[in-house]
Amino acid sequence: MQRVRQEELAQGKKRSTGRHRSNDGSKQKPRSESAHSEPSLSNESVENNASSPIIVAGSDTFRPTSSPLPSPRLSITPAAQAFDPFDTLPTNNLPHHTSESLLQYCFDVMLPLTFCVETKQTHDKLARQQMVMNSKMSNPATFLGFMATTAAHRAVFYGRHEDLAPSDANHDDLILDPDYIRVKNEAMVAVRRTFDQRADVDYQMLEACFGLIATATVVGNFAEARIHLKILERITSQLNLSEETMMWLPLSNVKVSVGLLVRPVLPLLFTREPLPAEVLSRAGQHLPSHMTRLGQDFMELERMSQPLKLLLTTFGDICRLCEMHNAPPRSPSPAENLSLRKKATELEFDLLAYPYEMDIFRRNSNTNEPEIPALEGVIRLAGLGMLSIAPHTILASTGLGRALTHHQKAAFEKWLLQEKGSGNGNAQETKAVCWALFVFVQNALKQPEQRFFTDSLALVAREAGLGLVTWEEVEQVIFGLLYIPWLQSSIWKGIWADVCKVRSASTHPLQHDIQ
Repeated sequence: MQRVRQEELAQGKKRSTGRHRSNDGSKQKPRSESAHSEPSLSNESVENNASSPIIVAGSDTFRPTSSPLPSPRLSITPAAQAFDPFDTLPTNNLPHHTSESLLQYCFDVMLPLTFCVETKQTHDKLARQQMVMNSKMSNPATFLGFMATTAAHRAVFYGRHEDLAPSDANHDDLILDPDYIRVKNEAMVAVRRTFDQRADVDYQMLEACFGLIATATVVGNFAEARIHLKILERITSQLNLSEETMMWLPLSNVKVSVGLLVRPVLPLLFTREPLPAEVLSRAGQHLPSHMTRLGQDFMELERMSQPLKLLLTTFGDICRLCEMHNAPPRSPSPAENLSLRKKATELEFDLLAYPYEMDIFRRNSNTNEPEIPALEGVIRLAGLGMLSIAPHTILASTGLGRALTHHQKAAFEKWLLQEKGSGNGNAQETKAVCWALFVFVQNALKQPEQRFFTDSLALVAREAGLGLVTWEEVEQVIFGLLYIPWLQSSIWKGIWADVCKVRSASTHPLQHDIQ
């Protein structure tokens, strides 16, 4: 028999063996997919094509690569079935194919995009995937809440929604993805069941609320998110919080408060700690010298409060660490990621809280809200906008992104009206406002307000006579303010190119309707 096979091989014949699959219709059919599921982004489906899209950190768009070399694969995630091959996750009535497609999207897109500073390396991505799976599979309420957040993010990412700008509408009705409607309903049922079945407060009740808060924040139902936070405030007062809770709850607190632009709903919760001196020293050694200027030019703004100046000086350290963590071949350690995350959350908390905690502004006689001066309001909103870019990226089209843009536009319009009649501005203040407008444009990419902010940047830069022509000249100015080149240089260079087009097309001062 062996001789026969050798003769066949010599003649170019090849005998099929049992190890080869037959090419007939008896192949196992793949699992069905959700009617509204996006194309798979796993290794099995992504081709090594030089024009394959990559996710641009800090942006809500796909951008084609131009490298002549084969593109790196978008994801290292295995097929979704590998996460739950035996359908053991607590999905309740959620179809298995729906949970699979959502897990695939979560690990391929949502987590790398949101935690762009923390998931740069393969082992970082795998560690976060393991953490998510371990923490979310404990009970139906926790898992389904997380799936609802993922479904909301996916619907926004693929444009399956109406405008999520602030309104009186229930933003759940603006999401057009059937998977989201189904998962959100399952999550609500599971959370109610969790609370009904427990007489005493426990961690499952705490975890059950997290997904609902995150989901409401993504779609822009901030009043709902605030209610859930208030429930958590009562629960956390009766529990010793775990490390996992201390990571998610403070972040949820500040993001909901940004959407409402109010004093943080909850206290900070964790103990304040300075950034490690050795980490700051390493950043100073490995980054370009001009990054040492970050935040310094704010100190020259006479009409800006001292508390905000000090916060923006600390912000310079955040920018340097984000740059160091992103610039190759640097990969931050888990301890460095934790330190950066906590300091960024602390800074966002303080930017929201300081007008209320310090007696530096007048109070409105009707609302008792602090009356923040126009320039202060613009710079403060730009700081909050920077924290929506890194270390945690918020899509411009989410409910949170749209709410932030709404607040930024109102702050800039207030400044613009004040400056038209005062004539008190100077070059340093105008440079700071131009920097803020760069942030506002990035926060509003592909949104209706993007053109307004771009035109406003062209107007302010020209009428102030700053003499900025080239991108290199602009970059030297913003290095004195706040800037993360690795995440922002290409985007801001494109913004400046749009500004130059506006300026070249105008032979007379622009007129803007700021209503």
